[in-house]
Amino acid sequence: MTDCADQPRARHVVITGASRGLGRALALAFAAPHVSLGIHYGHADAAARAVAAAVQARGAQAYLIRVDLSATDAAGQIAAQVHDHGAALDVLILNAGVVRVAALVRTSSAAWDHILEINYRQQARLAQQLGETLLGRGSHLLAVGSLAGLRGGAGVAAYAAAKGALLGFVRDAAARWGARGICVNAILPGILATAMTSDLTTAASRALAHENVLGAPTTPDEVAAFAVHLCGTRHISGQLFALDSRVWPDGAQPTGGAADGC
Repeated sequence: MTDCADQPRARHVVITGASRGLGRALALAFAAPHVSLGIHYGHADAAARAVAAAVQARGAQAYLIRVDLSATDAAGQIAAQVHDHGAALDVLILNAGVVRVAALVRTSSAAWDHILEINYRQQARLAQQLGETLLGRGSHLLAVGSLAGLRGGAGVAAYAAAKGALLGFVRDAAARWGARGICVNAILPGILATAMTSDLTTAASRALAHENVLGAPTTPDEVAAFAVHLCGTRHISGQLFALDSRVWPDGAQPTGGAADGC
C-alpha cells in the first residue's frame, strides 16, 4: 500500500465546510509544510480557529474564510478572499453541505431553495469562478457527493436532487476542463459519524452500518486519506468514487436515506 505521506502535496488548498466533520478531517490530512490551507466555514468561529491551529501544528499555513453559504453572493465572497490570498489554487474541495429530513410533500419551497443553494448552486458557482482564474494544469476540483444523488433516499428529496445536480456538474466540468489539465472528480463517502448524522437513532445507525459488507461504515479519516491520494494523481478525472462497502443487486435501494453522504 502506498503511504499518502509519499504523495505529492498541494501548495494551496481550499475546503468548504472545513470547521468540523469530514471538512476538518480533510484539512488535517492535507496539512503539511509548504501547504497553505483556506478553511471555509459559516458560523462556528471557535471550531474553525481550532482547525486552523491544528493545521498550523502540522507545519502548514492556514487562513480562515467566514462566509454563510446561504448569502446571495456567497461564492463571490469566498472567491474574492481566495484571490486576495494571491497564490494559484492547486486543490478546491467542495465539501460543505446541509440536509433536512422531511417527506416530499412536507418539504417547503424555502427548504428546497436553502438545500439546493448550499449543496449545489453556491458550490457550482464557486467552482466556476475559481476554475476560470486560479485552477491550472495539474490542479484538482473534488466534490463531496452522496449516493442519494444517484439513487435517491427516503425523506431527502431536496438533498438528493442537489447532490444529483452536483454530480452532473462534476462530469460536465471534467469534460470542459480536461484540455486544461484540471482533474475533476467526486467522492461518495457513505455514512460517516459526523454532526450531520447525530440525529440518527442507535437502531438506525446499526442498520446503516450493517449495509456495509465489511460490517462498519467508513471513517472521515479514511475518506480524507483517499482524497489526498486522489489529488496527487494526474490522469484520473470525471469519476465518482464510492468510499464504503455497500453492495446492492441492480435495482436495489439503500435504506440510508437521510444520512447517506454526510
